[in-house]
Amino acid sequence: MNRLIVIPSVFSLVAFALVGCGEEDGSYGSGNSNNITLTSFDKSFDSRANDSAIARIDETYRKGEHEITIKNIVNNYSNQSLNTLDKIVLANNFEGQLENKNIEVNGRTVKRPIYEKNSNNKLNYETTYKTLNLSGLRANSYEAGTTIDNSRGILTALNKYPNIPANAEFPIGSVCYIPVVTSERSFIAFNEKDKTGNESLERWIAAAENRFTDNRDYRTSRLGFGIGNSQKAAQVTFFEYMNQPAYQYNGVEYTNGSSITNAVYEASYVANGTTDPNTNSLRGVVDCTIVNEVAGDFLTEQIQRYY
Repeated sequence: MNRLIVIPSVFSLVAFALVGCGEEDGSYGSGNSNNITLTSFDKSFDSRANDSAIARIDETYRKGEHEITIKNIVNNYSNQSLNTLDKIVLANNFEGQLENKNIEVNGRTVKRPIYEKNSNNKLNYETTYKTLNLSGLRANSYEAGTTIDNSRGILTALNKYPNIPANAEFPIGSVCYIPVVTSERSFIAFNEKDKTGNESLERWIAAAENRFTDNRDYRTSRLGFGIGNSQKAAQVTFFEYMNQPAYQYNGVEYTNGSSITNAVYEASYVANGTTDPNTNSLRGVVDCTIVNEVAGDFLTEQIQRYY
């Protein structure tokens, strides 16, 4: 998923207080201080069934390892963008790789080093997952307004699957994870599965600027990344519109030196510093679409029953 939703935000990631819901630090999670499983749900289209398909996606981090498991819930789900391949990382005068090894997991904090190309240097990159108790929560905890600014509440997968009855509520032990990402530097990341069919970055920009048909405003920025900032990149940012969030798309024309022609990739963007996602359901929307296994089991049962 190369599109980055809600600006400012970071990479398609302490105890705190929430109005109406509370966190019990250490009481929830995956049951192992060196292991955390994040569950989400996604839709695609099953051409053979000529109908939508829904899958449960379990992403597990443990010491040194990262694994993604996809389980079909409704029809046959297909999404080639979900993978565990290492990613190329480009920053200001920097090229490296985000690898699926040497991962550190401590409670709900996952550290993944980014190794500089042809060097032993590495950048620090980590995600801490704050927890929010979802026990007893129903879909009506979220109220969609006419704009993002006047939408309120806790957005969960119950709101994404309206066939589930409004009185269905999460069972005891259900938790959502809110990712807080800390990065030493701003960077973009991509791999071979992110390669587009565009012949040049300009072609990619033209296509990106026309992804919406509602005439919403956007801004296009051209950037340079990598060694000598020689890799041409662009960001196309669409501003908030009606009840839709801001969207940001990132593209890069990249060559690794072994190919005569460049390829254009869609990339994920990570800002330097630490993200600050909203955690107050009275002030705005709290994104609770990443959950633990208890909530995941409940949602799986509900989706299978009503879809």
